[in-house]
Amino acid sequence: MNKVQNGGSAADPLQEQMDAAERLARLMVGEDDERFLLVFESLVNVMDGFRASEGDAQRGHARGVLIQNAKPHLSRTRSALRTAPSPPPPSTAPEDSIYSDPVFLENARRMISDRERVIGGIPTLEYQDCVAIGSADQWCCTGTLIAENVVVTAGHCCERCSSRVFVGADVTKPDAGQEIEVAERYRHPDYSDNPMANDLTVLILAQRSDLPPRPLAKDGMLEEAGTVRLAGYGNTDVFSSGGYGIRRMVDVPLASDDPKYGADVAKEFVAGAPFLDRDSCNGDSGGPAYVHAEGGWYLVGATSRATASTVRPCGDGGIYTRMRAFEDWIRSIPGAKWT
Repeated sequence: MNKVQNGGSAADPLQEQMDAAERLARLMVGEDDERFLLVFESLVNVMDGFRASEGDAQRGHARGVLIQNAKPHLSRTRSALRTAPSPPPPSTAPEDSIYSDPVFLENARRMISDRERVIGGIPTLEYQDCVAIGSADQWCCTGTLIAENVVVTAGHCCERCSSRVFVGADVTKPDAGQEIEVAERYRHPDYSDNPMANDLTVLILAQRSDLPPRPLAKDGMLEEAGTVRLAGYGNTDVFSSGGYGIRRMVDVPLASDDPKYGADVAKEFVAGAPFLDRDSCNGDSGGPAYVHAEGGWYLVGATSRATASTVRPCGDGGIYTRMRAFEDWIRSIPGAKWT
């Protein structure tokens, strides 16, 4: 995941890049928002490639996406436990993709013009409640601290990636963070991986964390938002080939509740990544989707999987578990220390 902050100064070359791409794309396609979004994304990706080739070390290091693990021929989940061969990126948007979704297009258009949004993923020291989750021998998922000893993550991470958590911005620098063992794990009793459903796990930590937990979103917060902010430690390219370990964040527009995307609208929502291919990916499974409301950031979702219409493992949008739909079950877990 890379970061390009829309609120940068006029002299910021990254902002100038985005502004130039927006003007040129609109000049080329007029008021057709679907074609505009595809052209805009292509232009920014090309410009981003030129910048990296010119030796922008910082930018080059940040290239990539916050990624969910989409398995095109498996479960499409986004843990980092295994990968699958990836098809090439599409030259045009499939008819059933979020790129033709009117809600997504409207939210994406607003996001482009909103100078306070993060377009493209970036490493972040913020959102310390976003933690890495691992097995005994590898780090492979992401989660969110919601009470002093409670972390929520994806249900599909439970069996093979839920032995420990890392509190810190970079798992490759263990001395800069804290590793905490997991005492108990509770996967939702109605979890299913085929088809994917109720994709949520609650972890009870062996010791409390001193960090402030993230509050859960309230009724109506998601419905009033046009975008969500994703965070995670996942892979950093659309083919999910590597890069796990650094906490990154990115803003992505919400899509509609159209059933063709494969989400249970009562328990899940869909969001996509039209800018610089920045999306959630392998290793981001279970990671937070935040919404800004009432002056702060609230946990509204957990990364689950790619949409049914995805072409690539990462970069074509994803499905997120709604926290509000599971709050009663989460709070019923024994051993949780709520403040």
